[in-house]
Amino acid sequence: MWILLVTGVGLVLFFLLLASPVIVSIKYTYNSEENSGPDRALKLSTPVTGVRLTLLWGLVKLRLRLSSAGLGFRALRPVLKLRARLAGRSGSTLAREKTRVTPGRAWHLYKIAAGLYRATYPAQRYLLAGTTLHRFSWRTGLGLWEAGQTGLAVGMLWVLKSNLTARVYGLLKKPAPRPELEIKPLFNDRVALWMQLNCIFSLRLGHIIYAGMLAGWLYLKNRQKVWGY
Repeated sequence: MWILLVTGVGLVLFFLLLASPVIVSIKYTYNSEENSGPDRALKLSTPVTGVRLTLLWGLVKLRLRLSSAGLGFRALRPVLKLRARLAGRSGSTLAREKTRVTPGRAWHLYKIAAGLYRATYPAQRYLLAGTTLHRFSWRTGLGLWEAGQTGLAVGMLWVLKSNLTARVYGLLKKPAPRPELEIKPLFNDRVALWMQLNCIFSLRLGHIIYAGMLAGWLYLKNRQKVWGY
């Protein structure tokens, strides 16, 4: 009797865990006029930049914060410096990571990422099909040296942003809220760029687990597409 009761409670808790939502909030802001360093390095991180995860109906909250990121030059070669920190609900740091990305390493990582994308594409589509979008706001300001250049660049950015958004929306769970898209031309006779991205979406933990298992199986089946052997 007790065994059946414990088994039943365990199964209920297990299915509740699989059905629990995972809420992801992504925020990023950038302003070229405020984020330029004295050594010609671009500071890509801001205080509000980060990813917040909420699990088990708010019982667990984690935040991945991009504490510093910059694009500089070393021996006439561009170098991207990144530092990330994972914080828990109490605000204590759970993990730190710091790395430098050179052009050669970036190209190598890109090839691996492209191979993983091709090999596990069905799992990615399955994951996106179960993703509920709650908000998507992407606002940009762009300016170049001349008004004509600014107008042309804004038009091209509109095409790129609208096509990319439409493609992503086509893979997400329906219905989805209307995207908040904006591109503002900046006529200041100099190069200027600002961006604000705010995206909130959720999906079930069981959906994530199954998609991960499917991605692992597809990787083992198609690993030649990733590593080329």
